[in-house]
Order: sequence, then C-alpha cells, then structure tokens
Amino acid sequence: MERGVYWREVWIVRFTGLAVAIGTLALISTSGCGYLPSELAKPGEGKTRGHARILAKQHTVSCKTQARGFRRVKFDDLYTFTDDARQPFREADNTPAQYDVSAYVWGFDNCMTGGTCTGGDHYWLIGRGPGSDFTTWVVTPQYPRITIQSTCRDRLKVGERYRFSFSRGKLVGFSRR
Repeated sequence: MERGVYWREVWIVRFTGLAVAIGTLALISTSGCGYLPSELAKPGEGKTRGHARILAKQHTVSCKTQARGFRRVKFDDLYTFTDDARQPFREADNTPAQYDVSAYVWGFDNCMTGGTCTGGDHYWLIGRGPGSDFTTWVVTPQYPRITIQSTCRDRLKVGERYRFSFSRGKLVGFSRR
C-alpha cells in the first residue's frame, strides 16, 4: 500500500470518529439530559419544559418551634404517582390536615441572591438520602419533594434529617431526628 493512501485512510477513520463523537455530544446536550428545572423560575425566564410543579409550603411559626407530634406519615404516602411525563406525581388525596413527616433537606435557594426574600429561603425536602454522599442524591421532576419557604437558615442544614410538622398546608414546626 502506498504511503499517501495509508495516511488518507487514517484521516478518514479519525475524522469519522470525531464527527460521531461531536454528533453524540450535540444530541445529548440538546435532549435535556441532566436538566433540573427550577421551581422558582419566573414564567418566560429561560427554557420552559414540562415538570412537576409543587408550591412552597410557608413556614408560619418561630424557628424555635419544635415538631408538634402529629400523626406520622411516610414520605412516599404523601404523593400519588401518575403515568403523565409532564406531571409524574401529585399530592395524594388522602393527606391528613395535620401530620409529621421525616425528610432530608436536599438543598436550598438563597433568597438574597434572587431578591425574593418575602418569606425566606426555599428548601427542598426529600424522603431519603444516602448519608453524606451528596453525589448520589437524585431529585428530578420524577421524584417527589416538598418545597418549603422558611427564614430558619441557621437551623436547617443541607444533608440533615428532620421531623417536619405540617398543618393545613403550612409548616408549623421541625426538630432534628
């Protein structure tokens, strides 16, 4: 085989491999993989994609108010899963008016950076977590979470598990587990 023909074939193979890799990356980046829509995004801001929307439950008492000791409810029992990709879960119809639930604080949105401090920071609560390994925590629109709004930045710590008391859709106390 002639040396010039050999190098031409090598370049064709490399170029084809590079084109496939670039095409794959472009497909992944435009398909929405890894996209976690913000519940706090204002309408018309950024990309709008279908996702489950749950309104924040307002914290209505002092940060020092302990969990009330209402009837305990399992986190997963608070939601009903649907077959709808646009809204994969919704609040269950049989949720009691007052209940306690154990949940982890998965993350929060600092209201000072967004200028939305009317009711405090937003916190996302999930039913279970793998301890301190935050790299494996998954909260996407397919997994339910409770969003609360609270001014208790000094007492609510990400990665910690708490017992939260809710009464008629409002947070009325919490305690460390």
